[in-house]
Amino acid sequence: MLTAVPLPAPMPLLRFATARFAPATLAAAAGLLMAVPARAAMTLDQACTTFASKVNAAVASGDLTKARKIYAEGNKRVASRFNGATCPDVKAP
Repeated sequence: MLTAVPLPAPMPLLRFATARFAPATLAAAAGLLMAVPARAAMTLDQACTTFASKVNAAVASGDLTKARKIYAEGNKRVASRFNGATCPDVKAP
């Protein structure tokens, strides 16, 4: 005759995974973050080129409201990041 043997209660998976793998996962994540090089600073010329291309794309799409919004926000962004500098080659739409 077979008798039932009680089994221990299963450990919740989350607690098991956290207890076993959290330190290794955190260490690996920290290593990956440290391995990613910092993005190089953008020059004013690069910022103006990017700004002009976004304005031109909006104008080409025919959405002048969007183009004006991009122009206004772009001017503010360039001025704030480059001590009040502007992009004189980028004309308002």
